[in-house]
Amino acid sequence: MLLITCPVTRTDELVADRRIRSVTNHATHIAMHVECPACGSVHVYRTGRKHIAATAAAQEARIPVHA
Repeated sequence: MLLITCPVTRTDELVADRRIRSVTNHATHIAMHVECPACGSVHVYRTGRKHIAATAAAQEARIPVHA
């Protein structure tokens, strides 16, 4: 079982393992395609330390620093 947040309805949903459509291993993260019980579409959830670090670095680069 997985606990996901549906980006369409913004609700937390408990999802059975059989709703996982595919799992793809990338160099920086793992992408999991999950069929959402709330809205019926397939959402992609990414996880991994390297993905979080890369996302944080990109966010940090976009935020202007005022001295």
